[in-house]
Amino acid sequence: HHLVAGNIWGRIINAWPGAHLIGKTATPERLDGKGLGVEAGGFFEALVLGPSVAWLVEQGWLARPKVFSWPGARNSQGHSPGGQDPEGHSPELRQRMGEFDLEQAAHAFGDRAAIGDAVSHYRRRLHPATAICFCCTIEHAEQMATAFRADGIRAAAVSGSTPAEERRRLIAGLGTGEVEVLTSCMIISEGTDIPSVGGAILMRPTASLSLYL
Repeated sequence: HHLVAGNIWGRIINAWPGAHLIGKTATPERLDGKGLGVEAGGFFEALVLGPSVAWLVEQGWLARPKVFSWPGARNSQGHSPGGQDPEGHSPELRQRMGEFDLEQAAHAFGDRAAIGDAVSHYRRRLHPATAICFCCTIEHAEQMATAFRADGIRAAAVSGSTPAEERRRLIAGLGTGEVEVLTSCMIISEGTDIPSVGGAILMRPTASLSLYL
């Protein structure tokens, strides 16, 4: 899904016009709208679909999720979970290049009520199982970890700025009990498999179906 016309990968493919091309990805969709298929200016002539998430759940390869959310979330269409304007409407989150503006979202999902809901619902729905909390920014991840610790929950934050060794130790801590909630900013995503984790706390919006799944 990184391979599109004009980028470095596309230039490599153009340098080998006689090569057979096979692309493998769990996310055959791009937020910027650039095409992967030849009919949309891309390189691929056919899409071979793997099993769906629903099928993988039914066959026991993925855990069957239980999803909890706030009232009206299905109709939110990118509206802020935080405060309302004077007319009682939740402000709509801006988008940049197809994805929500995470700096703006950090203010909404960093609202004291939103953070309090995340902590209280973790205690109510998941504790003592462990959880990964997906956050908007590094500061937001630190803010969430602080809120969980203030409630007596062993929590830590990881991001791209966390030293690799410490990041490995904290992720491993979810399995040993050292960490009950790990808050993350753009670091735990593709290919992550931590069987000890009991749930995910989505404290960031996304317009990407692939990222959500």
